[in-house]
Amino acid sequence: MESGTNYWALFAILLTWGLVLFTGGVLLYTKKFVGLLVLDNFVPGKPSLACTYLGAWLILMAPAEFVRQTGMDALIIPYAMLTLGCLAIGLLGCFWMPKILQPRWMKEGDKLEARGEDLYSKRFFSGDK
Repeated sequence: MESGTNYWALFAILLTWGLVLFTGGVLLYTKKFVGLLVLDNFVPGKPSLACTYLGAWLILMAPAEFVRQTGMDALIIPYAMLTLGCLAIGLLGCFWMPKILQPRWMKEGDKLEARGEDLYSKRFFSGDK
């Protein structure tokens, strides 16, 4: 019995999880599903937005072995750079997400929060619970 890596199973797992994360992130960017905002309570960055890039990284990692097996440097090097870029933005976004990569509705909410005009601040200052 052979004890090698089953690349098709790895492909299926990485692609499935990547699509879940990427779809959730895209829906958050378009403000259709904001359930991922729960992740923002645990670290100082925007991991909810970073899910988009981490999902793209997993999607790109799924066929990486098959791309490597082609042996074509003209394909492997740009593919690796794109994969590394998605990983870097995803990991960086967990701790700090540049304003240029944030959607407009999130930037406006951050401005309201900084001025103390968000819903939480209004309730806190008025004494409501």
